Amino acid sequence: MNASPMIKTGGVGVNDNDIVFEISSNADHFDTWQLGSTAGVMDVFVSGDGTNYMAAAIALIDLGSTAPATAVVVTTAGGNYGIKGRWRKIKVLQNGATAVANAFLIGYQS
Repeated sequence: MNASPMIKTGGVGVNDNDIVFEISSNADHFDTWQLGSTAGVMDVFVSGDGTNYMAAAIALIDLGSTAPATAVVVTTAGGNYGIKGRWRKIKVLQNGATAVANAFLIGYQS
């Protein structure tokens, strides 16, 4: 039986590179992630060793695209995005000056 999902809601940002969500423990319990927001743009950074984050944001799959497997590096407001992988830590940052509002991040174990 799969574990209950990790659900984070209400994420906000005001300035570029503000941390919207940071999962610093138990992130490696989940391998499928979904995220989005009603306003602003976000990007996602991951850490495989639990200490160092990758220098570049990872590609996200645009779950609302009519072309399945459309990869993007940043979200758009109102979009729904997914990533698949298992990391020690995950950090979601605001990208740009437009404030992030009502962000969500959900982790599943497939």
